[in-house]
Amino acid sequence: MKTQSLLTAAIALAALPALAQAAAHPDFTGAWMAAPYIGALKPADGKPVPLKPEAKAVYDQHRAAAAKGDKSWDSASECLPEGLPRLMMVNEPFEILQRDKEIAFVAQNRVPWRAYVGEQLPTDADPFYMGYSVAKWDGATLVIDSSGFRDVTVLDDKGLPHSEQLHLTQKFHMGKDGKTMTVRYTIDDPTDYTRPWSATVSFVRKPASFQMPEEVCAAKLATTAPKR
Repeated sequence: MKTQSLLTAAIALAALPALAQAAAHPDFTGAWMAAPYIGALKPADGKPVPLKPEAKAVYDQHRAAAAKGDKSWDSASECLPEGLPRLMMVNEPFEILQRDKEIAFVAQNRVPWRAYVGEQLPTDADPFYMGYSVAKWDGATLVIDSSGFRDVTVLDDKGLPHSEQLHLTQKFHMGKDGKTMTVRYTIDDPTDYTRPWSATVSFVRKPASFQMPEEVCAAKLATTAPKR
């Protein structure tokens, strides 16, 4: 009996470091929304976005078309996923579901995306609208690395382009009150940008009673609905 008690105590002591580490991780579970809504990624160093000439030409075309009410360049206008990091920056809430092995992000009725804890980014993944994401903890900071994106999405609501070479790093920091968080996005895309660059976006947590609204994208209903 004494041996069994000592064994139980030893197991409990061995588990303490893991429990302490888990307790040190903030819980991001809940509904969040960008605040204030800015719609555009702005480099944290205050310098212009380091676009390469061809990418800048594409960006200028997007801005000029949008000014005329033409969003044909925007795949989201056709009910396709916004991609990252744009999906988190739109003027709508999204939900985080934090688990030990997975961090899931759900934005109303859009395509969810997941970051797998402790895994490595694949080197030959087929491109997805939301890419492929893995997560790890750096102390109290949640770090998510993503790659494998389709190049038909844009980085923000203003139309910043990216290529399939995009590597996105997101660092999530919880505010001391647990009601705010900041995410630092680092864009590394050697095809469209002259250097890696970063931008920071602030978010506020919705009350616990908040229920995610339901949304249906109906952009194509007018052309696809059967005639009576």
